[in-house]
Amino acid sequence: MSEEGGALTLKRAAERLGVHEQTLRSWERNGIIRMIRLPGSGYRRVPVTEVDRLKCEMERGNAKPAVWLEAPDESPEAVMRGQVLAATIRTELTGVEEDGSFDEFLASRRGRA
Repeated sequence: MSEEGGALTLKRAAERLGVHEQTLRSWERNGIIRMIRLPGSGYRRVPVTEVDRLKCEMERGNAKPAVWLEAPDESPEAVMRGQVLAATIRTELTGVEEDGSFDEFLASRRGRA
């Protein structure tokens, strides 16, 4: 099917949206975009209406980011918890190299030794 037929190849749809083809496959699995499967080959085609809908949402800024950054908690309580955790880890790692490799230590911690 071509654009005139109402659907685009995965590659063409990805180019129009400015994303990778694998992103579109992921969006399909997560129900973000609807695709058509061609009988026989099973190749995906993306309806032009879906591409237009997503492009509009992306331009409006309503598309949820896949990754978001959050500033670390710098409260005194969080810093104290971090320091306690770091001291605990230092204590547990004391002598690890003497008894074996770090990988062996991690395996034993996971119950695989």
